[in-house]
Amino acid sequence: MMTVVLELPVLAAALLVALAPAVGPPTAPPPRVDGTSAEPPPAWVEAGTRSRWLAYSSFCWTTACVDFIPPQSRPDLPAVSAKVGTTVRFHLRFMPRTATLALLGPGGPQQQWKLVPGRVIEWRVRRGGVLLLSARASAGSAGYAIRLRTG
Repeated sequence: MMTVVLELPVLAAALLVALAPAVGPPTAPPPRVDGTSAEPPPAWVEAGTRSRWLAYSSFCWTTACVDFIPPQSRPDLPAVSAKVGTTVRFHLRFMPRTATLALLGPGGPQQQWKLVPGRVIEWRVRRGGVLLLSARASAGSAGYAIRLRTG
């Protein structure tokens, strides 16, 4: 009888951790693209207990196409920190048909990963740098960028 009583608090604590809600979108306002009639829905990344909006990168969405300078040349990219080996989650407000993630270097992609498309896309951190998430959907193609710091 005593053993069951001692195991219940442990089981309850484990259930609370397993059922804990995911980190929501950042509390700051989402990014906007001035001067365009349409833009993809904003997206964010969840790293541990923090979330950050992703910056827009080049996109063609419904009635507008916008080109940005290469993300690795942009000083305005938001940054997020995550340890190598942990999982980060990218949250999209649309259902993509395809999704890829590129680690960018000075000359372009250094590594690319084809991801399982979904409204929430998981990726295990391998190294830091500028990341470009590209997604295709019925409304068009969307590019999002962020600077990932590892520690």
